[in-house]
Amino acid sequence: MYLTVLGRYGPYPRANGACSGYLVEDGDTRVLVDCGAGVFARLCEYMRADELDAIILSHMHFDHCSDLLVMRYALDQQTAGPGAARKCIPLYTPSEPREIAEMLTNGSLFDHRTVRGGDTITIGSLTFAFFPMAHPVPTNGMRIAGKDGRTLFFTGDTKEFPGLAERVKGANALLADTCFVNASQTGPHLNVKQACALARKAAVGALYCTHLWGKEDTEDAMKKEIDFPHAFVVQERGRYRV
Repeated sequence: MYLTVLGRYGPYPRANGACSGYLVEDGDTRVLVDCGAGVFARLCEYMRADELDAIILSHMHFDHCSDLLVMRYALDQQTAGPGAARKCIPLYTPSEPREIAEMLTNGSLFDHRTVRGGDTITIGSLTFAFFPMAHPVPTNGMRIAGKDGRTLFFTGDTKEFPGLAERVKGANALLADTCFVNASQTGPHLNVKQACALARKAAVGALYCTHLWGKEDTEDAMKKEIDFPHAFVVQERGRYRV
């Protein structure tokens, strides 16, 4: 299983950057997880949108979903081959906010399906198990398993809450929301120290830090705060074997 980081910022990107978006590949299976501002153009560097097997949104804040609005134009034009009908991509999202879901899926270019904590779905050789996170809108963390049994846990956006480590426990890699750098910063996101503590408590193999704050360049400061041995800040266009 491979993870390609198409975007790593929130709630808006740095210059030449993109918001949250991750291409997960396992054999011939390709799934886009989140599609924030700038992600669609990055995806086009690797593949056509209609070559995706599915799209999954952790939640429907705009820094995780807004590029679906422009992807619709591409899907409306792209076809699988001469004479073929345009492809309707399966799109998995939480149930709320309903008005955003309706806006994203208007026009039937996506086959919209609702998922919530406790659900499990299979897409090709990938299995996704969903867990509720703690954020201002319904948000699904997800444990992604490849055909070889290795697992990636993606937190989506979340703050600390009891039981989080149990959901992450034993993952080969943890792709974690680390929006805040200073350990005194708290709110609807994890800070770097909290993400490292989560990685230790859950005994994960590696910690991938993402969802950097777009307001300023925090990468160097984040690296100084990391205190988990197998942790790093993900790079845009970085491709990682889980």
